[in-house]
Amino acid sequence: MNSSQLMASLTAVIAVSAVVTPCPAAVCTVPSAAHPTIQEAVNDLACTEIDIDAGSFFEEVVVARDLDLGGASSATTLIEGRVVVEGTTTQVSLHDLTIDASGPTAAGCFGQALLSRGGAQLGASDVVVLNGGGDACVLFRDGFESGDTTAWSGTVP
Repeated sequence: MNSSQLMASLTAVIAVSAVVTPCPAAVCTVPSAAHPTIQEAVNDLACTEIDIDAGSFFEEVVVARDLDLGGASSATTLIEGRVVVEGTTTQVSLHDLTIDASGPTAAGCFGQALLSRGGAQLGASDVVVLNGGGDACVLFRDGFESGDTTAWSGTVP
């Protein structure tokens, strides 16, 4: 093998190595200016790990890709709503959080606080899941469900 063939072979090996080198994992924090909600961080494909600060988050989170989703602790990080994980090869790791669909402030009417569909795989550590009990649920957070129609219409029949 002459020197030009050797150089071409080395260049090809270096080019292939550059292509298969994995990108470093990006850790995204919620809430932040870039990711005010959990779902916005999930939708950001650059986020491979999402750290959720202590607090309550009123939302339904839908995950359809591999992801690490964790809170500060199950005692202090609360998703009031539900988490749905879907996809045939999706793998999601949940840790240090509570998912609560049972409370009167949960964002929606959910019988299941944690749902896996289509073969998605879940791993969990220090996760508390409280399913909805079928009681009345919050459809609007502005008082409408209690009979106050002023936010919806200026005319009350």
